[in-house]
Amino acid sequence: MKNEQRMPFIGITADSGEINGRSAYFVYRAYADAVDQCKGIPVLLTHTAGIKFLADRLDGLVITGGDFDIPPAMYGEQPVMQLKTMPERTAFESAVYIESLKRGIPVLGVCGGMQLMNVIAGGSLYQDIKTQVHTSPGYQIDHSKGSHGIILESNTLLKGIIKQDKTTINTSHHQAVKEPGKGVIVCARSEDGIAEAIELKDFPNVLGVQWHPERMDQGMLSLYRWLIEQSLRRWDNLGH
Repeated sequence: MKNEQRMPFIGITADSGEINGRSAYFVYRAYADAVDQCKGIPVLLTHTAGIKFLADRLDGLVITGGDFDIPPAMYGEQPVMQLKTMPERTAFESAVYIESLKRGIPVLGVCGGMQLMNVIAGGSLYQDIKTQVHTSPGYQIDHSKGSHGIILESNTLLKGIIKQDKTTINTSHHQAVKEPGKGVIVCARSEDGIAEAIELKDFPNVLGVQWHPERMDQGMLSLYRWLIEQSLRRWDNLGH
């Protein structure tokens, strides 16, 4: 039986939409299952206004992905194509992420969550990889589906967790990090040069990945295990 007194509360940011014609908050079960398998307690985070009170009760944070785009105005651009934005969700995720940084709460940003982390740091995004990123013929990868390889940078947090120079990931995005924000380190790239993971110079327990580790095999769950371990370490440091 799990030792429930050593299971940190891990907030998972919720998506919103309609289910059976009614407005709803939801998360895909894979996120919650990954946290649970790694001995954390998954907590669905609705888009509340009580951000500071919420952050005070979190031990870790997962910023999830979704079928939407971050408003280009957040990084000083106009839309170059029709985009789907969710201003309420993005405002909530931005606020809870900032409050988490202030408190030293460990964070894992997944897919769009990683992109948001870069924008909050002052970075920018490619609004559409297919039309804005030009590589040599035969080298461009379809990042919207399937899988592809990535190359990990040496001496990075991510390399220390995954312990490989190269690996294969799933992929399901049309936007990507363009200019890294202040203190943002790109720690993995695809073979066509797209940023696939980031970490923060001044925050050693914050990591963003462009793929979905919760949809992969047990080996990639090491990212969620890392999040739980960091949450417990912070818990101990606070004297809980």
